[in-house]
Amino acid sequence: MLPALFLLLWAGPAAAQFNPKKQAAKLEAVPDTLIKPAKPTTELKFELYSDAYDKYLRKLRSKQRNSYTFKPGLSITQVSFNNWQQGGDNSYSGLASLNFEHNYTAPVFSIKTVFDAKYGLMRTTGQTRKNVDYFNVSTTPSWNISERWKLSSSLIWRSQFSKSYDYPKDKPKVWKSSFMAPGTVEISGGFTYEPPSKKLNILLAPIAGKMTFVLNDSLARKGGLGVETGKKFKAEIGAQVRINYKTKFAKDKIEYITKLESFWNYTLPPSATWGNTLNFKFTNVVSAQLIVNMIYNDQITTPNAQEKRDEGRVPKPWDYLQIYQSVGFGLQFNIASKPHKPIQESTITRSRLKYKK
Repeated sequence: MLPALFLLLWAGPAAAQFNPKKQAAKLEAVPDTLIKPAKPTTELKFELYSDAYDKYLRKLRSKQRNSYTFKPGLSITQVSFNNWQQGGDNSYSGLASLNFEHNYTAPVFSIKTVFDAKYGLMRTTGQTRKNVDYFNVSTTPSWNISERWKLSSSLIWRSQFSKSYDYPKDKPKVWKSSFMAPGTVEISGGFTYEPPSKKLNILLAPIAGKMTFVLNDSLARKGGLGVETGKKFKAEIGAQVRINYKTKFAKDKIEYITKLESFWNYTLPPSATWGNTLNFKFTNVVSAQLIVNMIYNDQITTPNAQEKRDEGRVPKPWDYLQIYQSVGFGLQFNIASKPHKPIQESTITRSRLKYKK
């Protein structure tokens, strides 16, 4: 009872002396220089980070951007005659093929590299000779400028693996061509059109350069390989068009691939190469293949054109058209990278020290 009474007697005078207006007036009278601002409080925020998980994401992203297909193949054909009234020559032929394609695809930049090669031998009338021999290497870097159009450049290298001979009847074989005799290198820059389906790819290059090589002294002196007689090199400037189309049907059992490449010299008629391949897939390994390739280049002497020249006549444009056809059954393997699922971006980032005032 006494402590409560004492507290009441002490607080009464103190409360009576407190006046808010007087206190505010006292604070206004104090100089600003004597009032120290309060120190800013520092707020720390931490976010988790994992080096191992970050490396894992980078590895997944690299796999997703890189894809490849590897298709080696081998086909063999044999024809035999025994007491056949119509006659004929026994023959054996084999064709080895290899196609490799690599694609790197980033959000803005992409690059496509293709290696395509075929080599075939035929044995008939006691002689072994080539029936097909070529390789093409191309690389095409591109930068996206819209959903369907890209700014692109291209590098193409073409030649053959080994020597080619002509076999006139009852005469020694004649050396016709060899590695890089002839060989061509084409460099171009322009635009690529590619729809989302990826089945069609069109390269339009208004600026292109073509270099033709005959890196063999005897063949260079002979001439007829697209370079002036006695010379080993020829450079041309012009434009280039390249069209690639690939599709599958019949439940993916049949695949059609076509490629048209044409180079226009600003001062000479254009040259063109058109390849068509039809693949029939019976099992994962056993397949059949139909190939029709055509080449037009009036700078290269063909047998028909040479025959007319020897007769004193002028060759017609179709005398320079070269056609190759092949039908074969054999083995073809298809090795390809597996498609990857989209990457789930992580919320785990580097730890940061943030200051807020």
